[in-house]
Amino acid sequence: MKTDPERTSDEVEGVDMDDKEIERPLFERIQRTEDMTPTERRLADFFADAYPGLAFKNLEEICADTQASTATVTRFVRKLGYKNFRDFSKLLQQEVACNFDSPLQRSSALENGSVAPGSLLYKHLVGVQDDIEQASRIVDAKKFEKIADLIADSRRSLFLNSSATGKDLLHYFYLLGKYHRPNMFFLPGIDMVPHELVDATDNSVLLTTNFDRYPVHVQAVMRTFKELGGETILITNRQAGILRRHADHVLLVPSSSRFRFKSRAPMLIVLESLLTALELRRPKQVQQRTEKMEKLIESLQIVIRPEKG
Repeated sequence: MKTDPERTSDEVEGVDMDDKEIERPLFERIQRTEDMTPTERRLADFFADAYPGLAFKNLEEICADTQASTATVTRFVRKLGYKNFRDFSKLLQQEVACNFDSPLQRSSALENGSVAPGSLLYKHLVGVQDDIEQASRIVDAKKFEKIADLIADSRRSLFLNSSATGKDLLHYFYLLGKYHRPNMFFLPGIDMVPHELVDATDNSVLLTTNFDRYPVHVQAVMRTFKELGGETILITNRQAGILRRHADHVLLVPSSSRFRFKSRAPMLIVLESLLTALELRRPKQVQQRTEKMEKLIESLQIVIRPEKG
């Protein structure tokens, strides 16, 4: 993956993920703000709890909900880096619009204007290739390396958390990841999650992948994991969103909106790159586990092998 360490996720436009600069999302602003007074901390908690509906509240409503004066709320949004409350409201509404769209609001931009066999396939491949090239410019290399270091540490239990298509991609990562390290747990349906998280400690790591939507149970797992004292990683195609509130490390993997269902190819490539990073960090461990895994596959006669001699 050809990443440019000088570029970060702050350089991504929210909808089409082009190179236009945008304002920092709300949760990143809150995380970057230090030396909050007790009142400001209370406002920050309210902003987090009321998101995304917060974008459509006016100043009077926020004051009534928080029992804070208009001057206090205005000073706080300025401290977060907004020019004034009007700027805060405008940018927050744009942020929500960019990061809470659904397939119903999109349609595939590619048209099969040619009768040549495979023309639509070719156009789709070109579009995905553009997504991958864009990801190579945008994915933060330093954050990628930090996340690779965390998930390669087999002394720490690694829990994997996602849903829908993100869960399918993460399950693929889990299956191949078992060649690379022990102490890795794929979280099942929400009813079974407590049976896995009972073994989580403050030395554990949670890796969450999130694509487009924000499932309630995924957020609940992240919140619970933070309460247990563990360290959390979020890999997402959303530049902003409620899950960032519970994440210690965020890696943005952009995906184009030219399709009704956005391409998952950049996310898959990043996960495969993390698998390679694990192998390079623990080559001896990976070799030993791969040999053991292959012996188990052969012993259980799971796949067809060529006849020996």
